[in-house]
Amino acid sequence: FLIHTIMSLRLSTQKDLQCTHCGFTKSKLDLYCYFAWNDGIWSDMRHIAPNQAVPALVQYCPQCNRFYYIEAEGVYMTSTNDYNWIEPVDYAAILPSVKDYDGFAWSPVIEYNQRLCLLWAYNDHFFRNPLRTTPSEEDKKIAKNNILALVKLLSDPLIIAELLREAEEYDLALRFVADAEDTDLDDEEKAALYKIKDLALNHNNRPFKVSD
Repeated sequence: FLIHTIMSLRLSTQKDLQCTHCGFTKSKLDLYCYFAWNDGIWSDMRHIAPNQAVPALVQYCPQCNRFYYIEAEGVYMTSTNDYNWIEPVDYAAILPSVKDYDGFAWSPVIEYNQRLCLLWAYNDHFFRNPLRTTPSEEDKKIAKNNILALVKLLSDPLIIAELLREAEEYDLALRFVADAEDTDLDDEEKAALYKIKDLALNHNNRPFKVSD
């Protein structure tokens, strides 16, 4: 078993983050710890090749006990057609802020970044984690609502079909499978589509590895 690893450490300049609710300012330092390997791409667009730590888009204010988002920092994907290998926040850490998402007036790209990170954190915690536990009904509800909001930002029927399958919207997922079948797919995408269709027909919502 061979792992290719690259490690380095860099400390950037200090930055001030201001709460958009109360104006409280807190300082942070960006610590970039490069520790890269490649463990493949998953059906939820998760590329297990963490490269660097980046500022969280949603921040907690210790002054007013509320969450706010940062429009100009930490954008992982610059388009809702992009995805990459940035490591998401741990599910337990990201969970407290989820209740505030619907009240944020964020741009589609910022929302896409944050909701995709929530999806990855959920799937990491409950499906990819070797010590995984079974999600509660509340966890499932959070994941489903997040996916239904996320797919509104997407246009690729293949990706939409997969995410709807993971949200246990199997009939709707199969409709998008049919739409994807009418598009120009390469061999890897066709194999993924066949897998999505088979899993949806069998009411299986687990993410799967697309490639190593």
